[in-house]
Amino acid sequence: MSDGLVRTRKGDMLFPSLFFVGDAVALVAAALGAYALRFASGWFRSPLGVPPLRAYVLAALVIMVCTLTVYYQRGLYRPQRRGDLRRDLSELASGLVISLALLLSFLFFWRGFSFSRTYVFSFALLAYLLLLLGRRGLRALQARAFLRGFGTLPLALLGHSPMTDGVWRLFRDHPGFGYMPLGLIEEVGEAEAPGDRKPGLGVPSAASLAGVATRSAGSIPLLGGSAELERIALEHGLDTVVVTLPFERYGRFVELAARLSSLNVKAYLVPDLAGLLTTRLHHFELEGIPFLAFRHVPLAGLGRVLKRSFDLIVSAIALLVLLPLFLVVALVILADDGRPVFYTQVRLGRDGRKFRIHKFRSMRRDAEDGGAGWTRPADTRRTRLGGFLRASSLDELPQLWNVLRGDMSLVGPRPERPEFVEDFSRSIPRYFERHRVRSGMTGWAQVNGLRGDTPIEERTRYDLFYVENWSLAFDLKILWLTLRAVLSREQAY
Repeated sequence: MSDGLVRTRKGDMLFPSLFFVGDAVALVAAALGAYALRFASGWFRSPLGVPPLRAYVLAALVIMVCTLTVYYQRGLYRPQRRGDLRRDLSELASGLVISLALLLSFLFFWRGFSFSRTYVFSFALLAYLLLLLGRRGLRALQARAFLRGFGTLPLALLGHSPMTDGVWRLFRDHPGFGYMPLGLIEEVGEAEAPGDRKPGLGVPSAASLAGVATRSAGSIPLLGGSAELERIALEHGLDTVVVTLPFERYGRFVELAARLSSLNVKAYLVPDLAGLLTTRLHHFELEGIPFLAFRHVPLAGLGRVLKRSFDLIVSAIALLVLLPLFLVVALVILADDGRPVFYTQVRLGRDGRKFRIHKFRSMRRDAEDGGAGWTRPADTRRTRLGGFLRASSLDELPQLWNVLRGDMSLVGPRPERPEFVEDFSRSIPRYFERHRVRSGMTGWAQVNGLRGDTPIEERTRYDLFYVENWSLAFDLKILWLTLRAVLSREQAY
């Protein structure tokens, strides 16, 4: 193993140590602060006088030891490349609650001293706040250190699947995660016996491997083939290898992971979900036999009632509140380019039902004389007002009427023209499954920048993820992200 790899892994323990020390300091500071607040601030009466500080300091030390032990057992001091706010919120709270419960249980049986309940409550609040602030501050410091190259770990990808480019962009565009992506190791299947190979699944030909190298060289540097795995790992001091094999090559993962383990290199597998398209897996058991379900539609039963009720209430209120704005926009359109004010078009909604979508007209009346087409940035077919209407998303507001009628929802996959749906259904697997729910004014694909003339395959992935992972909270998140994008005047077309 290279010396550089050993030094990097030793350095990786710096921030867990800082988290440990930071938590200890936060707990002691909270204990002293709670004591000062209860007995020295003058805000609370003390009929029995001020108790000795020593007893409270002793209790604080006991709580600190219990809390740090609980946090250690729950893995909060293991090396982590990226901090998760939700995990910090829950883990810090649960560990503190367990420690306080242990202390209160002890005090219940120990009658030699009576602790102030106000102190205990104040300590709990102060400790949680200081623990959270300290941890988030250290997380920010850790991310800053990673951005400067301190403590980053060398990482490579192994194998090529539809997930490979996305994984590469993830680590390349987020250096704050603490990894330094180096390139791709091509999996060539050299360990398979010739008699065991299936057509198309054996060692790639020189021509096909050269094609992969050419394809990878454009975006991902090619480090070599998996036959040279040991040399590549030692030469580049790899800490982590992310395996992105296609589904039919999963039999190779066990062998590759064993070879990496012998080099003390961590191996992670990113599943090839191109066929399943971000499908959420659900499991159940029948008489002790586990089953995995690959199709799930959470938007059913009560969920559908909740979503429709939310759409009705919000669209009705929005139409009433925005009516003056509708009148102003209509008058400006008339003054700018004449009639019609609205643009109406047939689209396909839930279960393939046709409906007429309504928008404020932002394109010239002859915009589609040459046939249907995607809108583009700086589209010359726009009216003088059209660019502003699209950039501000004001052109979409009349679809609130479609939502009220039940043709659409506030959130869902964007509806397409019937002719486009027919073409996409033939060429894109599972495309029509996005029509299992009502079309939306905005959607998960749109808030992730996929609108207008963008790859329909990518939009389909995001749409199907939404369909199979729906929740009312997910809808609220998408609406908030949409509102934030509109207010920040992000480019729309």
